[in-house]
Amino acid sequence: MAKEITFRLTLADWNKEEGTVGSVLTHCLRLSRHEISRLKFDGQILLNGSSVHVTDPIRIGDVLTVRFPEDPQDPVKIVEAEPVILYEEEDFLAADKPAGMPVHPDHNHLEDSLGTLLMSHYQKFGENFTIRPIGRLDKDVSGIVLYARNQPAAARMSRDRAEDKLKKYYLALAEGSFEQSDGTIDLPIGKEEGERRRRISEEGKPAITHYCVMKELHCEGRPYSLLRVWIETGRTHQIRAHMAAIGHPLLGDALYGGKEDLIRRPALHCSEVILYSPFSREEVKIHSSLPEDMASLVMEDFSEDPKKSEAIPSPFLQKVVLSAENSSGSKKTEKKSSWWAKLFR
Repeated sequence: MAKEITFRLTLADWNKEEGTVGSVLTHCLRLSRHEISRLKFDGQILLNGSSVHVTDPIRIGDVLTVRFPEDPQDPVKIVEAEPVILYEEEDFLAADKPAGMPVHPDHNHLEDSLGTLLMSHYQKFGENFTIRPIGRLDKDVSGIVLYARNQPAAARMSRDRAEDKLKKYYLALAEGSFEQSDGTIDLPIGKEEGERRRRISEEGKPAITHYCVMKELHCEGRPYSLLRVWIETGRTHQIRAHMAAIGHPLLGDALYGGKEDLIRRPALHCSEVILYSPFSREEVKIHSSLPEDMASLVMEDFSEDPKKSEAIPSPFLQKVVLSAENSSGSKKTEKKSSWWAKLFR
C-alpha cells in the first residue's frame, strides 16, 4: 500500500542536522540514498507542499512530506480459509503459520500458502497491496512470520534484521539429553549437492546458533529436550542442521536423522519476535503459542503428576493445551517454575 510520511522540523532536529532537506531525509527519516534518489526523480519529496531539491535549506516549522507510491497488486483468488493474524499495524503484520503451509505460493500451493491467505483476507475488506515477507520459515516449521505492508517498511525491517535489531526466538524438541544447560554452535553451513539438506562444511557460510535447555522430558524412558533457540545468522535449515551436527536432531526431522514416531515434522516453532516498528521505532513483542503436536509432547512428561501440570503457565500454552486440560482459570496455572520463567526473560 502507498505510504506517506509527514515530518515537521523542530528546534531540536534543526540543531542536530545540517539544515538541508537531504540531511533530514537521511538522519531523521532514515531513508537510504537509493530511496532518496528514486523519490527525488519521481517528484515525491515536498517541502511545505511544493517540490524541493535535497540541497535546499529547511527551517524550523517547515513540513517535509515524502510519498511512497505503489502499484496495485494483482488480485488473487478469494479463498475461504482465513490466516491467523497475531499482530497488525499500518506498516507491518505478524501471522501465525501452521506446519505444512509454505510462506510463498508455488505450483503445488497456489491457494493455500500463507501469502495467498493474507492477500485473500485483505481483498475481502477492499484492500489490495503487496505484502513482503521479512524472512521465512520452512514449510514444515510453524510459528511467527512477519510481513511488511509497504516498500519503505520492508526496507527498514530488512535493515533491522541485517543489523540484528530484529530478534526471533524458537522452541524446539531435540533428541536426547544435553550435558550442558546452554551452548553455542558455531559451524559453517553449505549445500549438499543435489540434495535438499544442508551440511557442515568448511567451504560453507558462517552460521551461529545459541540454545538453552528448558527441560528434559521423557516418553517411555526415552529422553528428549525442550530448547529455546536463537540464531545470529539466517542460513537455510540452520537450526535443524546444527542440532543434528551435535548429535541432537530435532524430533520428527527425518531429513537430518530425527525419529518420526512422536511427531511427523521437525519439532521447531518460532514462538517470539521482538522488533522495532519501522517508523515509530517503538519496541513490539509478539508471541505465538506452541501448536498442539509439539505442546502434547511437552505436556506428556507432566500428565501423571497433577501438581507439576498446575505449574505450567497459561500464557505459554493457553491456546492449545490448558483448555484441553481444563485449567478453568485457576490462579495456580499462572505460576512460573524456574525453567518456564526462562522462556519469558
